[in-house]
Amino acid sequence: MITRRRISALALAAVCAAVPLTTFSASAAQAGAAGFGPTKCSPLTNGDLCATGISGSPAGYDAAYAKHSGPKITARFRLMCINGFQKDDNGAFSISAGQRRSFVFSVGNQGSCRVRMHDQTNGAYFYSPYVVIP
Repeated sequence: MITRRRISALALAAVCAAVPLTTFSASAAQAGAAGFGPTKCSPLTNGDLCATGISGSPAGYDAAYAKHSGPKITARFRLMCINGFQKDDNGAFSISAGQRRSFVFSVGNQGSCRVRMHDQTNGAYFYSPYVVIP
């Protein structure tokens, strides 16, 4: 039983470290019940844009960008699903080389979805591969 609590606490800590507190709330029991599908990434010139499906409560999708090089930018995430569902993150974020930013879209199972990142500094759009909730 101690092992299960530690794993749940670690899973919750990992999710909370990567997600703003206003994104969603989950108890340790809910976070422990979450299942993560495979993370799929698009390699970009200056980093990697990734998406992951998350089952459990709350189900949804994780968007993440790891910036490896280049100047600081301001960007936004948008979840875009084949069924037509779209949702923006909670606002623009800044990111510098060596940093990683992520956002969890707690929207339930919307089927096959991908993440679009809008680089507001340069006006470019980038897309992750499609992912599904396991």
